[in-house]
Amino acid sequence: QLHRVDEIIAVRRAAARELNRRFQHVPGLRGTPMDHGTTRGTHHLYQLQIDPQVVGADIQDLKRKLTERGVTQIPHFGPLYKFQILRQLGYDTAAIEASCPVCEDLFNHRFTHLPIYGLSAKQIRYLGDAVIESVAELRRGAA
Repeated sequence: QLHRVDEIIAVRRAAARELNRRFQHVPGLRGTPMDHGTTRGTHHLYQLQIDPQVVGADIQDLKRKLTERGVTQIPHFGPLYKFQILRQLGYDTAAIEASCPVCEDLFNHRFTHLPIYGLSAKQIRYLGDAVIESVAELRRGAA
């Protein structure tokens, strides 16, 4: 794969840019951050964030809508205290969780990750349509 890495990342970036373009005018949606300065992401996943107050529902509701449409979401980058190994090592994960309200809000109510690698342009269009239609339904109160 190393000899193709630049091509693979370019395709991922193009998919992320396309989804960002589609989502930029949808109230309550925030797409994945793109490259800036000297930072260049690989966009192995697409981070989708919603504002529950604007959408009228949280990410769990959006995830259900996307699942109904056959869209996979990938739980990724969870808070470390969510991992079983910390409990096994004796950490009070409930206390850690209680001390991290912003992290809890983001993880449980505001964001998910969508796969964008290996998808055709048609599949990326479907993914974008599914997100936009699902958010529109949630805004209308169809949870």
